[in-house]
Amino acid sequence: MNCLRNLIFATGLLAAAAWLHAAGPAAAAAAHPIVGTWSWVTFGGSCNETWQFRPNRTMLGTSGEEVAEKIYEISAAPDAGGFYKLVETVVRQNDKKDCAGALLDGPGEQSTRFIQFSPQRDKLLVCQTAALSACFGPLKRVP
Repeated sequence: MNCLRNLIFATGLLAAAAWLHAAGPAAAAAAHPIVGTWSWVTFGGSCNETWQFRPNRTMLGTSGEEVAEKIYEISAAPDAGGFYKLVETVVRQNDKKDCAGALLDGPGEQSTRFIQFSPQRDKLLVCQTAALSACFGPLKRVP
């Protein structure tokens, strides 16, 4: 079972590397407002979530006991409602539960979220759709 998991993990890493190489220049540049570290304390202060978005389209996220590395794509500009579309793909993770008690499926799992920044771009909301009806946060920029 471990051998199979390692093979799947290695295949996922190779696919991610090939995809990043073929994708050309990074969509997220150092000037994109998502680049940086964001943090949120959840559930009455009992759990921390931290996301580090790098300019090379990689992201390191921690949520509770979960640690995950992902690649991401984010729109260069917001839509008319002020939302940026964010697509994340898991590259690897540690099979631990996040702040909500959920587990990631593993490498290749993809999620789409919609991000809205505060006017000062020091906070962000994370939404299921490009609307404020199902969101969490705000995550605060870590200096």
